[in-house]
Amino acid sequence: MNRLNPASKTLRAAEEKALAARKVARAAALKAKRSKAGRKDKAARTVRQIALNQGLEQSFQAAHQKVLDEYKAGLYKAAGEAEEEEGEQ
Repeated sequence: MNRLNPASKTLRAAEEKALAARKVARAAALKAKRSKAGRKDKAARTVRQIALNQGLEQSFQAAHQKVLDEYKAGLYKAAGEAEEEEGEQ
């Protein structure tokens, strides 16, 4: 293989070294994730995500209510209704 790819040994050694480093880094990441500080960070992210979701739901409900109010007042027309009225004129 050395004739076809002179850097074969070097690349293989580098890949083995990277594989070992990845294994160590993953173990460290899992240890940090499962530690008390990691669980605390996860809880903070969860609370933040729930608050964001609640805000999105409230804004959607407000927008939907605005559309319903416009529809009741006769100001809102769907895209299909607008095209039909133009065709009738």
